[in-house]
Amino acid sequence: MKRLDLARDVLDKQVVDQEETRMGRVDGLVLELRGDRPPRVDSIEMGFVVLARRVHPRLESWLERLRRRFSVRKTAIYRVPWSKVKDIKPYQIQIDVAALETPTFDWERWLRDHIVAKLPDSAKS
Repeated sequence: MKRLDLARDVLDKQVVDQEETRMGRVDGLVLELRGDRPPRVDSIEMGFVVLARRVHPRLESWLERLRRRFSVRKTAIYRVPWSKVKDIKPYQIQIDVAALETPTFDWERWLRDHIVAKLPDSAKS
């Protein structure tokens, strides 16, 4: 059985989708506790609020309040089930999702629709 050190091999690694589009980094891990059996990785988490939680819980709640007030993202945390992890390489984690269909690109969609679309000559591009 292949051994995996979650802190070294997964946490903080670059996440890419099926087409190698960068989606961010693994900011957190969710483990499932299963009674007398060993814990199992349930999902990976991405989002600045998850990263803030690692620094300090108060920072997490402060950033979450800011996000609710000013962010276009529907959710602060994007969870990917562990079953969607396709490959773990030394420099990245590949997951079986389409990046453009996830909340990780909410800001990019908002900028495209509200800023870039209103620029002169943007309709010609």
